[in-house]
Amino acid sequence: MKTDRKRARTMTDTTEDRQEVATTAPGSPPAVHKDTNFFEDYGNQSTRRNIVGKILKFSKGDYICDDEEVPLGTKYVVLMDQLLIGWIKWWDNKPESQEMGLLVEGFVPMKREQLGDTDKAEWETDASGKPRDPWQFTNYLVLKPVGAKTEEANLLTFPASSQGAVGTVQELCRTYGKAMRQRPDEWPVVEIGARVYDHKEWGRIKAPTLEVVGWEKKAAA
Repeated sequence: MKTDRKRARTMTDTTEDRQEVATTAPGSPPAVHKDTNFFEDYGNQSTRRNIVGKILKFSKGDYICDDEEVPLGTKYVVLMDQLLIGWIKWWDNKPESQEMGLLVEGFVPMKREQLGDTDKAEWETDASGKPRDPWQFTNYLVLKPVGAKTEEANLLTFPASSQGAVGTVQELCRTYGKAMRQRPDEWPVVEIGARVYDHKEWGRIKAPTLEVVGWEKKAAA
């Protein structure tokens, strides 16, 4: 079963650490599959949702799902045609609205200034008292455990909004984009991990890694 999701202003029940945020969208338009049927996709939007299955989040170096730690090295098939990109507005630590769409459909996120809420005096503040932008640039990546059936009960959504996490998803997209012509019938298999890098404001930060370690036939996913 393949689960579709929605491009819309909707609310979602996901939560994620908001300490270190990516505040700008990619500068160039996303790649589009040449066989995409935009008319059919638009007609199917009424049945789409943004969160698929359970949430797999990365928090301070650990992957957590259903309040349980997922071991580093766990492998997942990435359903690249389900990658959502765009913006989520947070207020009182809750998602208030979204402007997101499927990358495979050619969705291009708005520029930050087009979203409104630009008066920093009206923003919430973080733990240090600094104004915190309510809009976060976010990616939703859908994963399937290797060997599992493609049923919603087995799927996970990996939300990425920190600078390091968004960069990891973009690196995965670069790897897949280079290989997709030679592997048109396959999805990448990734191994989850963690790395440490120096952030100019927050110091040493842990970020997720999604290393491509294999490929799985789309027919199986």
